[in-house]
Amino acid sequence: MVFFIASAKGERNVRMKVLKSINNNVVSCLDENGQEVIAMGRGLGFSLRSGDELDAAKVEKLFRMQTPDEARRLTDLFSTLPPQQIELCSRIVDRATEDLGRKLCPSVYLTLTDHICFAIERLRKGTVFQNTLLAEVRTFYPREYALGKYGLELLERELGIHFPDDEAANIALHLVNAEYENSIRDTLRITQTLHDVLTSLAGWPHLHLDQESGFYDEFTVHLKFLVFRAFSGQEQTQKDPRFVEAVRQCYPEEFHCAQQIVEGLCSRSGTSLPPEEQAYLAASLHRTCRKV
Repeated sequence: MVFFIASAKGERNVRMKVLKSINNNVVSCLDENGQEVIAMGRGLGFSLRSGDELDAAKVEKLFRMQTPDEARRLTDLFSTLPPQQIELCSRIVDRATEDLGRKLCPSVYLTLTDHICFAIERLRKGTVFQNTLLAEVRTFYPREYALGKYGLELLERELGIHFPDDEAANIALHLVNAEYENSIRDTLRITQTLHDVLTSLAGWPHLHLDQESGFYDEFTVHLKFLVFRAFSGQEQTQKDPRFVEAVRQCYPEEFHCAQQIVEGLCSRSGTSLPPEEQAYLAASLHRTCRKV
């Protein structure tokens, strides 16, 4: 589902007529163009009736859908979820937008809300799922994971619900989706690939990936975006065959290791990466690994 969201600041002069009050905080309306929108704000829907004019000054968020079907699906979702949970999920997304410093795909308001509310329901029934990629999420998405932890703290403080750290990783993955506009399936596939690359490096006979190295964080960022580029098919590396040959000569073991990683990435993603990517990865490995 794709929809757009506008800040209330840009909607102060827009006249909206109420279709129905979904709950005290969410209202379905028609804007001046006759397009259905979903408005959210604390106490916004209290005592409103169909045909009333909405007080735009009270609107905190406004969801604009591309099709009537999308509007119906969003309305159905919000009408079945507890208002407090919707509001808390919205606060998590707002905090993420601020801390990450970039615009997130608006659909995260829907996908994350749906996920968290379902996770709360499962937890109350005694069902908790383990995230097998928890370690990789911590390593490759530290800012998103920190936001996931913030979300868990918020839910515990406001609802008295305690989740394990696995759920912070789940929230983080939804935020990663929103940053790069991937599907959850693609994000999981990329994260699983990162896990497999680290596993293969751990078993490499003559190199030891040193997590205490001052270059380890830089290496993980390099590797993350290398995998993203492989799956997106985007080439951002300038051609420099002399650099490739110099790295091959200076760091043969790292170059061979990087070659195996890049070939695996190309096989998984169905794309090709230039030799320069392999050389840059080899140079990063040289700084981060110890010879054994």
